[in-house]
Amino acid sequence: MRSTLISKIVRPRAGRPSLLPTALIGALGLGGGLLQGCGADGDGDECVSTREFFANEILGGAMKSCAGCHEPGGLASEQNAAFKLWPSTYPGFIDANFDNVSEMARNQYDGIPLLLAKPSGKTDHGGGKVLDEDSDDYKALERLIEQLDDPKECDEQSGETIEGVVLLSEVETLRKASLHLVGRLPTQAEVDTVRAGGANALPGVVRGMLNEDAFFVRLEEIFNDMLLTDRYLAYTGFAVNLLDEAAWPAAGAAYDALPDDQRYAINLAVAREPLDLIAYIVKNDRPFTEIVTANYTVFNTFSAAIYQPAGVSFPDGATYGDLVEGTLSMNTDGGAVNVPHAGILSSPMFLNRFPTTPTNRNRHRARMVLDMFLATDILRIAERPIDPSAPTEYLNPTRENPACTVCHSIIDPIAGGFQKYDEYDQEEYIPAQEWHTDMFSPGFGEEDMPTSDYGVALQWLGTRIAGDPRFALATTYTVYRGLTGLEPLAYPTDPSASDYQARQSAWYAQEEEFSRIGKEFVDSGYDLKTVITGVVLSPYFRARAVEMPEGGDPALYEGMGVGRLSTPELLAKKISAVTGARWIRGWDLSDYLLTDYRILYGGIDSDTVTNRLTSMNGIMASVAWRLANEVSCGTTAWDFSKPAEERLLFPHVELDVMPESESGFAVPEAIDAIKANIQHLHYRVLGEDLELTDPEIEHTFNLFVETWKEGAALVASDPGNGYLTWQCQARANPLNPAQDLPESQWIQQDPNYTVRAWMAVMTYLISDYRFLYE
Repeated sequence: MRSTLISKIVRPRAGRPSLLPTALIGALGLGGGLLQGCGADGDGDECVSTREFFANEILGGAMKSCAGCHEPGGLASEQNAAFKLWPSTYPGFIDANFDNVSEMARNQYDGIPLLLAKPSGKTDHGGGKVLDEDSDDYKALERLIEQLDDPKECDEQSGETIEGVVLLSEVETLRKASLHLVGRLPTQAEVDTVRAGGANALPGVVRGMLNEDAFFVRLEEIFNDMLLTDRYLAYTGFAVNLLDEAAWPAAGAAYDALPDDQRYAINLAVAREPLDLIAYIVKNDRPFTEIVTANYTVFNTFSAAIYQPAGVSFPDGATYGDLVEGTLSMNTDGGAVNVPHAGILSSPMFLNRFPTTPTNRNRHRARMVLDMFLATDILRIAERPIDPSAPTEYLNPTRENPACTVCHSIIDPIAGGFQKYDEYDQEEYIPAQEWHTDMFSPGFGEEDMPTSDYGVALQWLGTRIAGDPRFALATTYTVYRGLTGLEPLAYPTDPSASDYQARQSAWYAQEEEFSRIGKEFVDSGYDLKTVITGVVLSPYFRARAVEMPEGGDPALYEGMGVGRLSTPELLAKKISAVTGARWIRGWDLSDYLLTDYRILYGGIDSDTVTNRLTSMNGIMASVAWRLANEVSCGTTAWDFSKPAEERLLFPHVELDVMPESESGFAVPEAIDAIKANIQHLHYRVLGEDLELTDPEIEHTFNLFVETWKEGAALVASDPGNGYLTWQCQARANPLNPAQDLPESQWIQQDPNYTVRAWMAVMTYLISDYRFLYE
């Protein structure tokens, strides 16, 4: 059932509502409790589902007193009680607790559900009697048990709905999605299809983009933010040097003897093997669960030169992007050993990026597995102060001290999945290696790993990860982060805060939407494109403004919408998409934003800088200003050097089109042409579909006129001012500065000062926050 919380969203209307920063976009107006305006038992005019009743009245009421003992680390948990309550820091804690409570309600003592018999003291209960039969909490439990026999669901029209959110139109959404997913502007055919078909056509057009090569480049960018394996691109040979030369002889002297360009390509292929596997799975419409279950990896001709996989061959003329499935084997003292693959979990780069030690015993890897693939931050599951003297009371604290076991009972079994990998040479698989008997047994959740599976422990673990409901949620989180630049909302933990109920409501609405997308993901056979399309079509990607109702709480407007600062990668592609040229260094044709300014503009190096900046600072503003000036300088005259029908930026004007005659009179035809081109630029650069009478068109026109007048006066006073600086001339091809344009296309002078007037307009638009943000 689609979330009832986002069923009535304000559609874009005439005019231009005020845009708000991301932190204020997305009214999730639900009010008190988890849902406001809902009757306590769902019997009033408002429909309240059984799940919502459970969240409001049971977790938030009747069972508050249970949590202290039955949450991880509590007394009941220490005594191995079967009944558990997960804290709000646990992913999907409402559904997890609902399932646990439902199971408890099915079991009875003397004809009474244990859910009632235990807290009322009718049977043995370590916590004693905590509820009286005539109490409101007891009666709430009774009502829940009645509903569990026939759970109540509510249709889309019931409950509270999002109030005051204005979405991007379908065409605006298409533009944003196209820039985010494939780094280009939508084609005219795509725009026409969406304009004609509206909301019904948008999903298909977006989905069509997910088959383009550019999308898979973007996909690897998103997942590198999680895996951080691009760390090994810092210098040529970094990734290859991690590999044991004894296991893979080609990684040694043979590699070092190769030409630099081959060494670079091989290092790139080895470093990005886990990212290439992800892209390969999605490109070939495989279940996304294969990222942790695939019994193969992928090679191109360059990585195969190092790993030399058996039975792998490539067609003639194979390029870097041609990937072939295969398996790894490594040389050991006992002969060649085949690696039992488990998707990226068994990748040499994954194992090196998240290393272990003899004392850590794969616990770091287990924590990362929980975080990346199960949406679980184990360090927040049982946050508590640690008594430094307590460990001395226990011979084995991680097995015996409740303050330790609360986390280690979860982490250590997963750590056992990596038991066959060497604790020094991270990627070396050692079949005969024994696991530590003083740790919790290898396993997953409540399930112990059979000892017969220890040899393929990582494959066993990968299968359990893929089958866990949290895998779908974790995947949705990763896509959401990649497309919005935001972290999923955290459940509020301070009931005394003035905005507690608003934040609680915002969290609940987002959790419902993510659950819906996750369910569609599972139902699609784990097709990642379903998640990407779902996030793009959701208000968390599409909200553009909010008309806050009177008395509205700003905390309700978090976690969605426009206002994401473009990453260096996205901005570099946007410059190219809009202007047709890149902002590049002349000596090696590399994008400035991906090299010199990558870190300065808030990007990451996957090594010492692993978190992107999400708001502009002074240095970034300076980079943006330089970017705007240099891009406008390098593209304006160049665009004019082409025939009008081939121009991207200035199809409606020529360089002799000026707003006034020499005698100072307005030239209406020229003014109309200039404004038409300004209208075109607002649409192309900023995505704004403005009427010619819009005040923004007039503001930009005034900038053009004022710049032109001032510049024309300078040229009149000194004809030498009519020359363009070298960087702004149309002489060299901006796509390759070492190559000159045909001499007939050269533009070296600007006697009318129109080139520089249009440069001012371009600088104005490119430095606008609507260009720098999405």
